[in-house]
Amino acid sequence: MSVAAILDIKGRNIFTIRPDHSIADAAGLLTSKKVGVAVVCDTSGALLGVLSERDIVHGISQFGKAAIDMPVRNIMSSPVVTCSPTDSVKGVLLVMTERRIRHLPVVADGQLLGIVSIGDAVSYRLRETQLEVGVLRDFAVIR
Repeated sequence: MSVAAILDIKGRNIFTIRPDHSIADAAGLLTSKKVGVAVVCDTSGALLGVLSERDIVHGISQFGKAAIDMPVRNIMSSPVVTCSPTDSVKGVLLVMTERRIRHLPVVADGQLLGIVSIGDAVSYRLRETQLEVGVLRDFAVIR
């Protein structure tokens, strides 16, 4: 199955922030939207980076209290690893595991379509596996 199937289930909500906004602004956005990552875009909508809760923790660890007032660009993750809506869920899980990242922006033809988390991908694979098990059980009962 493909990443597009995950987006069809979870939706395509994307929360963005500008690179010149403060880390405090970003933390407020993540908290109010109850998400773990914001996509960093310039004024034209170009993807510049991602800012996750993990990035904020690393920033505070590195810069102390001063990190709160720093611009997002100082601690965002960049360059951004992305995926395509046609990528397989298994492939996306592999990339996330190998790169030790939890969120992948979904991009097609230069357009940001959504974001997929490792939780989304694992949940989708679990549902897919449960369906396969059910089919195999039904097949075994018929025989």
